[in-house]
Amino acid sequence: MFRFVIVIFSMLILVGCQGPSDDEPLQGMVVNIVDGDTFDVNIQGMGDERVRPIMVDAPEICHQHDPPECDPEPYGEEATDFAAEVLLGETVYLEQDVSERDQYDRMLFYVYVEADQMFQEMLLKEGLAEVVVYEPDVRYEEEFYEIQEEAQEEERGMWGR
Repeated sequence: MFRFVIVIFSMLILVGCQGPSDDEPLQGMVVNIVDGDTFDVNIQGMGDERVRPIMVDAPEICHQHDPPECDPEPYGEEATDFAAEVLLGETVYLEQDVSERDQYDRMLFYVYVEADQMFQEMLLKEGLAEVVVYEPDVRYEEEFYEIQEEAQEEERGMWGR
């Protein structure tokens, strides 16, 4: 009986070790672009979730539910088009910081298109978003500000004159 318990216990440990760890990013496919900084991802094992990339804010566009007098912000359409070009139909890898969701129930992630290509950095580099910090999600704050400053100095996107 003792051996049986040991064998069962060992099997449970091995099975538990084979699952994804908390350190592994989630993976999913981008199925819809809402705007430059909001999109829907079909996350493996979770279904479709609205995702908001952490620490960037792209200019706003007008949506169908907005009043007719809505004026999109400059570079809002460009940011949306960029998000569609880079993300739509692509597999993304999602890294969480501290917070899981924002006040609008969107999941918060650092979004990677490739292992070393973060979407937030791409947006900032093109001058199609600015850094916004909502503590406690500040893992890449310094790096993001450096990328934004470079875009400002080179007058890219919304930083152009």
